[in-house]
Amino acid sequence: MSVRRDPKTGSWYFRTRVTSPDGKRDRIYGTPGVSGLYHDLPNTRIGAAEAEKRAIAKAMTGQQVRPAVFKEVPTIRAYSETFLDVASVADKPSSRKDKRQRLNNDILPEVGDLRLDELRQEHVHRIVADMLDRECSRKQVNNTTGVLSALVGYAVSNKVIADPDLTYAIKTQRTAMEFVLPADVDRLVAAAPDGRYRAAVLLAADAGLRIGEIRALPWLEVNELAREISIAWSYDRSMSLTETKGWERRTVPVSERLWAAMKALERKGDRVFSRLNGDPIGYDAVRDVVTAMYERSGVKQPRQPWHALRHTFGTELANRGADIETIRELMGHKSIETTMRYLHTTRDRKRAAIDRLGSSWPVDGKQQRN
Repeated sequence: MSVRRDPKTGSWYFRTRVTSPDGKRDRIYGTPGVSGLYHDLPNTRIGAAEAEKRAIAKAMTGQQVRPAVFKEVPTIRAYSETFLDVASVADKPSSRKDKRQRLNNDILPEVGDLRLDELRQEHVHRIVADMLDRECSRKQVNNTTGVLSALVGYAVSNKVIADPDLTYAIKTQRTAMEFVLPADVDRLVAAAPDGRYRAAVLLAADAGLRIGEIRALPWLEVNELAREISIAWSYDRSMSLTETKGWERRTVPVSERLWAAMKALERKGDRVFSRLNGDPIGYDAVRDVVTAMYERSGVKQPRQPWHALRHTFGTELANRGADIETIRELMGHKSIETTMRYLHTTRDRKRAAIDRLGSSWPVDGKQQRN
């Protein structure tokens, strides 16, 4: 490789051989960004490559190459604004907010002042190490380095830099999926403060809606004739109304008890689930209420109390023999891989049941005693 970086000083330079038209073979070398022929170029990989081009052209023609206007590679901090304003323009407001927070909290303090072409694997590892030292989960780490990967990828696609070929993700152990047992769903329904929250619990457990979709569900999407609901909208944590996570509308038939709970609601406003004055309910409010419901019911609260009810819906579909494609459509999964987790959960429960049964089988012809 003719373009190199001095391991001691960190400076970029080039060194190569060139054969002139008269057959003479010479060694040419130079360093950009210092006094001399290449003082106008930055001391970066790209700057060294540009200096080499000039040197080769001079050796071949005997004429000094007129310096071209050279555009400096931006810093990661400067390019992050382009990334957020342009590349993320189609993201949901909550996604843009999350990216900005990860950049400001974890990425820019560590590498913000580096030029994009100066980013190295060691810098990514420093971000990872710092987050793990602060006891961030490995999933949180990967979510953060994923933002850095997307930013760098956007710069590569726009030919701002060459692909640095870095690894961003670290190994993680898949978290066990938590769901609420059907009997515990009944206890939560009984502990609900009013009909709105009874319906909300069943919209999650009997229809698989995410809490943002529950908060955004309009009465216009409730088909009383077919007794089904269409899910196309969701409220994020900042109360921004967006399309659903998979960006696709889905239709779910309504169970008997969910239908009874919805019919019992007094319609106030456009939403099925709303404040008493008809206004949408914020995320913090439903989080506090569901925590109180778990406490009153005596049901152990999972890490994601609302989302665990949605997992109940998917798990029960799998337990009752629904095919994988039907589960995917009802859950609104974009990838079949996400849906497969419910089948694995069902298999694990079946295996555990067989293992328990096997503990009472005869061993060496004799019945085990408990």
